[in-house]
Amino acid sequence: VLVSHGGTEMGQGLHTKVCQVAAQAFGIPLSDVYVNDTSSDKVANSIPTAASMSTDMYGMATLDACRQILKRIGPIREKLSPDAPLSE
Repeated sequence: VLVSHGGTEMGQGLHTKVCQVAAQAFGIPLSDVYVNDTSSDKVANSIPTAASMSTDMYGMATLDACRQILKRIGPIREKLSPDAPLSE
């Protein structure tokens, strides 16, 4: 899973935390989640990275995006067995 967000990693663990949120939301190993470097062609209007505010905002935005994705793929997952991993 590739995650793009508008935050800047400055040693506060932002990328790790965003990956942890996505892994937890999708029920997949953390090693299956990657963060792409911040780029204005992916996130055009990002907020400044300041203290823990960016962690809270980008973490919740990641969670919201994961929930939207899970909702959209819900009909496909219903056709699979109940214990099918997300990779199927």
